[in-house]
Amino acid sequence: MIEDINKKINVVKNQMAEKKVLEEKLKDLNQNIVMNEYELRDLEENLKKELHDVENLKKLSLSSFIYTIMGNKAEKMEKEEKEYLRAKLKYDDCNCRLKSLKENKLNLVNKLNDLDDCEKRYSELLDTKVALVNIYGSEEEKNKILKIEEELDCRLKEIKEIEESIDVGQDLYDEIKCAKELLESAKTWSTIDLLGGDIISSMAKHEKIDNAQKHFSKISTLLTRFNEELRDVNISSLNFSGMTKGMDIFFDNIFTDISVNSKINNSYNDICNLQRKVYDILEDLNKNRSRLIEEVENRRNLYDEFINSI
Repeated sequence: MIEDINKKINVVKNQMAEKKVLEEKLKDLNQNIVMNEYELRDLEENLKKELHDVENLKKLSLSSFIYTIMGNKAEKMEKEEKEYLRAKLKYDDCNCRLKSLKENKLNLVNKLNDLDDCEKRYSELLDTKVALVNIYGSEEEKNKILKIEEELDCRLKEIKEIEESIDVGQDLYDEIKCAKELLESAKTWSTIDLLGGDIISSMAKHEKIDNAQKHFSKISTLLTRFNEELRDVNISSLNFSGMTKGMDIFFDNIFTDISVNSKINNSYNDICNLQRKVYDILEDLNKNRSRLIEEVENRRNLYDEFINSI
């Protein structure tokens, strides 16, 4: 009877540990969503302003006529379009980040709904178990059971937090891998350009850069989430200054091929460095997870042996 109840309690305790971790993450996630919504509204206003400036220059207005006469309308147009592109990139990056946060929230809410009544089921099972121990066990036995259960609770929560970190870290690693492959291809086309390539090599190079930029936006979002997870498991956060360098690639392509080639190489080196760091951290997280799982198994065996001895 007690052995059967303990098996059910172990299942519910896992669910309770997972629920606690998910609730903490949902709270932080809601705060991040609110902050990003405020940021997106500000960026949208700025984007509208920059678009308005570009459209005004295209119209035959007094200022447009003056710029045309002075011979610097093209220069002014290029400046305004560049500012609009920068504003658009920042807006798209924030919008992508916000969508990712909301998708993550939906997943967390669905998981929490599935775990909604685990505390109630645990309480019911525990009441049944305590009743049996009160009949068949001594004070020493009761205290020992309580101590083992507390140790299990602590380890299970650590495991859940590590598993959350691993999940986000693996998503981050996959995005880094894609960006790295695109930058590697961009490097090849850039070299061809420097050796006297044609419009095809130039188009291929910029296509790879543009596609890499999309992954850089996702990497930025995932890196923030990964650092939050790492703080939960007491691991130092990652820094990646290459993110800003990657964003600048979009605008450096209007300059010389040598400048573009240099930016691609720098961003490639940065992404390779980040990939190694994420890989090493994932290795440590998996080792810690395996160690904790072994500890939980040992304590459960001790627990089962003790219950069987009652």
